[in-house]
Amino acid sequence: MNLPKQSPVFIPCLILSVFIGIVIRFVFLTHHELWYDEVLSMLLSSGQRTAFKSPEAVPIAIKEYTRLLSIPMDTGLVETLKNLLKGTLGDPHPPLFYLGQHLWMRGLGNGVAAMRSLVVLSSLAAIAGSYGLGKLLLGRQGGWLLAALMTLNPFFLSHSLNLRMYTLLVLWVVLSEWSLLALIKLDKTHDRQADLQMGNSQLNHPLALKTFAAIGTQRYLLMAALALCVTAGLMSQYLFAYMLLALAVLVLVIGGRHWLQYGLTLTVGVVLTLPWVFWGTRQQANNRSDVLNQISEAGSWLTTSYRHLQDISQTLANHLLLGHWSTGFSPLDASIKPTAVVAGFGVMLFLLMCLIGLYRQQEYYLLTVGFILGILPLLIALGLDIATHKFTVGFGWGRSVIVALPGCLLLIASWLSRATGRWQMPLSLALLSLYLAVGIGDFTLRDRHMFHTVNNWVTAAPNQSTLVVMNSMAWGNVLRLSYYIDPDYPADMLATHPKDLPYALPQALQGNYNRVLWLNAQNPVWSAADTEAETQQIQQAVETTLASRCQLSQHQPLSGTMDIDAFELSLYECD
Repeated sequence: MNLPKQSPVFIPCLILSVFIGIVIRFVFLTHHELWYDEVLSMLLSSGQRTAFKSPEAVPIAIKEYTRLLSIPMDTGLVETLKNLLKGTLGDPHPPLFYLGQHLWMRGLGNGVAAMRSLVVLSSLAAIAGSYGLGKLLLGRQGGWLLAALMTLNPFFLSHSLNLRMYTLLVLWVVLSEWSLLALIKLDKTHDRQADLQMGNSQLNHPLALKTFAAIGTQRYLLMAALALCVTAGLMSQYLFAYMLLALAVLVLVIGGRHWLQYGLTLTVGVVLTLPWVFWGTRQQANNRSDVLNQISEAGSWLTTSYRHLQDISQTLANHLLLGHWSTGFSPLDASIKPTAVVAGFGVMLFLLMCLIGLYRQQEYYLLTVGFILGILPLLIALGLDIATHKFTVGFGWGRSVIVALPGCLLLIASWLSRATGRWQMPLSLALLSLYLAVGIGDFTLRDRHMFHTVNNWVTAAPNQSTLVVMNSMAWGNVLRLSYYIDPDYPADMLATHPKDLPYALPQALQGNYNRVLWLNAQNPVWSAADTEAETQQIQQAVETTLASRCQLSQHQPLSGTMDIDAFELSLYECD
């Protein structure tokens, strides 16, 4: 095998790429509003999930919901942690992320920068871990290459600024892969040394015994790290199980004579989660049995097979090329984007080229590791989807299988490091430049300030009472509105199911408000009208009621990253 000739400027370029990716995270830390799921994370982290009640068909002061997004200072730490754990029983995710954010919120408050900063720090730790993983397998230059790919990857970048548990999940994936591979390498090195010295009189030399003792200590530390990372991964997101299965396969394939010890170490990590599994997971499964129904779809064998192909293709496109930009592709209200699916086929061919390139260079170890850690988790998830008639691979635009992302990037880094020859540097920098352009474009070319606009309209008349009318009572929309409306201004909210709004609005207007803001959600999330004609009928009824008492003053469409962020905002001035 002939390694590519190293350019003296390549590593500095990779270090600069990592630096740019880190700077971007802080520049865009507060650039966009909290998204739907992010504000749910804030509610759960505050420990006040159990205090949340859906709005009724009467106006309520917006500040009554605003207070739920901060930790009640009159409640002690132990009590709020109890309430937090009780709140997660109605959520489909384990509690580790929310517990960390709760402690962070106690120290820094519930500002956007404060809440997202812990996620950003987790992403920086994952980047550092990816450098260690890459250096272990590919050397120092390979370590910086993998770190740069991880830093600028658009999908990981978007999650590095998303108040959810997926960045934390990637951190545990990277650390578990690194610790397992380091453990295997250490044992193989030790075994070779022991075999060479077997029967040699120097085997019992004090220096040799001291060396073996040091190796033993390092080995136990790596085993402990592996077990704890497995526990933390499962307690951050249940679908870490896909990576756990991949690690088990890796142990069987390259674990050698110590495979049983590695398997027991993974088992210890699983056992440490059992107290939560027996108490929390069981109740979560009962309370959120609807989740699996959301990712099920009936149809013929041909129809479901085509949907599975679309899911895996779009997911790979999002992971390795498009990031979350695909959420804004047409058709906006569809979960499958044809453009992303086509791009995904290109990504599949690229990954196949990486595998073939490593095979031709006889880099069988790197090929095996990259395939097992990157491709195998996707195949496991896809196989389970086919067997259970579910569609988890494409759920959340690919975030459900984000555990495969570090392994896929490792496969790409291995190909660039070992199979591209003199094209290594230009190809690497071209890919990093593409990642940088897509990542920056995602955050700069789409407006994400819908509820800031609503707040600006509310606060424009500080001495007048305002009623915000919204045809959605989905808690993500209710809480986003409550978070961004200044609680010092006299504003009430009427949020109902769309079908109930025409009946609740006339009664609410008897409150003699000076101004009414009609926030018309294009996708109410819950209990939307059955047909477009019914939607138009409801909208016309609301507008007729408002026009009978108030005068339309302003109108503005609002948009965000996907269809649930699309609203029509209208201001009515009342006598």
